[in-house]
Amino acid sequence: MSGQVWRKSSFCNGATACGEVALLSDGDIGVRDSKHPEGPTLVVPAGDWCAFLDAVKTGSMGWAGGLVQASRVGLDEWLVWLTSDKTVALQFTESEMAAFVRGVHAHEFDLARLGSGVEGVSVAPGSTLAGL
Repeated sequence: MSGQVWRKSSFCNGATACGEVALLSDGDIGVRDSKHPEGPTLVVPAGDWCAFLDAVKTGSMGWAGGLVQASRVGLDEWLVWLTSDKTVALQFTESEMAAFVRGVHAHEFDLARLGSGVEGVSVAPGSTLAGL
């Protein structure tokens, strides 16, 4: 998946190891591990992504956001996967997930922010993401 604008949370504080999120050309959301950018990418329909963000924002730990699931495994490890394909999972440390959660609360991964294509700039309210 090339040509996408991949975003890490600003709370990663310059760390190279963090989750990355992008709006894909078909309107779906891509999620990958920055430690393995050529590795697996979870492809999530926009509606399911919004449900997952809502689950994260409300603190539904192990987050069950419809299609997207996240669960702590052990003391310092999280797995994120799609319920439709349990053969692919992304693995993150506690600090990587903490940065992602802080980014979610700061609206860094909302559809409008992802659709802007520019870091830190959001699409005007009421705008659509069609044609991106």
